[in-house]
Amino acid sequence: MTDPILEPGAITEPIVSPRGVPVPVTMLTGFLGAGKTTLLNRILNGDHGLKVGVLVNDFGAVNIDAELVEGATENTIRLTNGCVCCEVRGDLITSLEDLLLSGQEIDYVILEASGIADPEGIVMTFLDAKYEQLLRLDSIICVVDAEGLFVDREHAGLAQLKLRQIGFADLVILNKVDLVERSHVQIIKDWIGTHLRRVRIVEAVNCDAPYEILLSVGRFDASFGEDVSRDVPTQHSQTSGFGTWHYTSGDPLSLIALRDAIKRLPSSVYRCKGIVMTAEKPEERTVVQAVGRRTSTKPLGPWGDHPRRSNIVLIGAEAAMDSGELQQIFDDCRSDR
Repeated sequence: MTDPILEPGAITEPIVSPRGVPVPVTMLTGFLGAGKTTLLNRILNGDHGLKVGVLVNDFGAVNIDAELVEGATENTIRLTNGCVCCEVRGDLITSLEDLLLSGQEIDYVILEASGIADPEGIVMTFLDAKYEQLLRLDSIICVVDAEGLFVDREHAGLAQLKLRQIGFADLVILNKVDLVERSHVQIIKDWIGTHLRRVRIVEAVNCDAPYEILLSVGRFDASFGEDVSRDVPTQHSQTSGFGTWHYTSGDPLSLIALRDAIKRLPSSVYRCKGIVMTAEKPEERTVVQAVGRRTSTKPLGPWGDHPRRSNIVLIGAEAAMDSGELQQIFDDCRSDR
């Protein structure tokens, strides 16, 4: 049994991030042995262009390649790719405060919860008003062991815990699908679907999922509208079973219709992000983001010299990228319809 990690931090007044804006945080959950460490290794060793702070419970459980390590302090390892890996000692929130207030340049934080932790307490702590200027809970990813999910199913408490970990997640990585039959994968999806609605499930082997799915929300910035044509040169592209689809339009889109359309996207669409011109505020750029079951929109300021066009990118399973269907969904959001 690990030490409790849900106690509030020592600081009670609102905390302001040294960056001036809240740092996005992805929480990584999943039962013991699901593959969270494998996923952390991919992030720590990855060439994703982010300076990532990673909180882990035990350095000994994380295999960090020796050539990546630049130096270590009492509970921090600095990596050559700009990442910082910190050990959680006792209180998780205090460790997170220490990391974000340390003066180190950090773009993004990955937080691994204990395999036996119920995510609710951590989520509620993050939503405390004193942290709203320090961090922003960006997404929750749950890693599920396809082979071991139903092990010990006679213990109702464990099954309930696993279901709650899945239920709080925006995205589920169904790991180790190579170790089971396709019929077993479908049984897992049916079991999840019986209890929870519209869960985004990504099948994976060794947690091999693209960074665009894992970290795309935190990487979103004001240059997206100009970069999208370069990053997605064709309307529909794909790699390793994942596909991307790009929508662009010079006509204003109804923000109300757009929000509704995003909610109706197939469950195998994992990410939606874009900068759009809305009918409600055509003079202002609007950021649209969807992570799993959550959707957010916010103003980005005047168009200025930026071309007045809506650019939206979807990332999902290759089979979900039905260009005709998706085109119709977003065309129906045009205000002249």
